[in-house]
Amino acid sequence: MNRFFLLLLMAAAFTACKNETPANNHTRIVFDAGDLHFIASSLNPKLKTMSAVYGNDSALQALAKGDHQPAAGAVLKLVTWRYHDNPQYFGGKINGELLSVETLQAGSWQLDFGALQHPATAAERISYIMSYQPVQIP
Repeated sequence: MNRFFLLLLMAAAFTACKNETPANNHTRIVFDAGDLHFIASSLNPKLKTMSAVYGNDSALQALAKGDHQPAAGAVLKLVTWRYHDNPQYFGGKINGELLSVETLQAGSWQLDFGALQHPATAAERISYIMSYQPVQIP
């Protein structure tokens, strides 16, 4: 009986161990969209990045219509992360380091955080962001 308790105690000691160091020494910065809604996302396997577009109701309506310019009062944010393999699910991907946050408001574009993977003009970025199609949620 004592051996059983000793074995149980050893098993509990080994399963209670925890690795406190973050994976690959990456610090994850969480993006808070505030009052903006998720609109669409994309994945770029070549650059190993994933992006999400957030916006207000005016932005959602403009993208749904296929407009190439944001409507008055529209606010859009394009957030780009580097992605990594999900350690909990084989074949799954999760977002990692925050690479950039771009804001499109009243027809003007600005880079709020980070750097672009490929330098581009403001007009090219506006066109790219406005090319996203909203996700259809049933």
